[in-house]
Amino acid sequence: MTRVLSAKFGGFLTFGVIQAGVVSAPGQPTVKDLLELYNFRQTGPDTKVHGVIGNRIGHSKSPHLYNAAFKSVGFNGIYLPLLVDNVANFLKTFSSPDFVGYRSLDLNVAMRWILLLR
Repeated sequence: MTRVLSAKFGGFLTFGVIQAGVVSAPGQPTVKDLLELYNFRQTGPDTKVHGVIGNRIGHSKSPHLYNAAFKSVGFNGIYLPLLVDNVANFLKTFSSPDFVGYRSLDLNVAMRWILLLR
């Protein structure tokens, strides 16, 4: 997430890998994903952040669908898959003033069941 959102928070560079699967740190996106999927060159302080949260999130197609839709209509937004184990902690952290800019979050199916069973 921090690599994809670095431009939103004032960063002037980020790290991406050339080849998928050959990473120097967990979660590093490819340069291709940064540029094409996450529209990195257009990300800035006014970019609205949306995402799907869950504990098994890597398979989600939502970022591909929403980011393509955002780009096609010229919406200044980004949609991220967010690995979350504890929804309460996540909401507490990301509702702080340091993370203003989140607009919407979706829950994956497993996370919905966890919340329903509590």
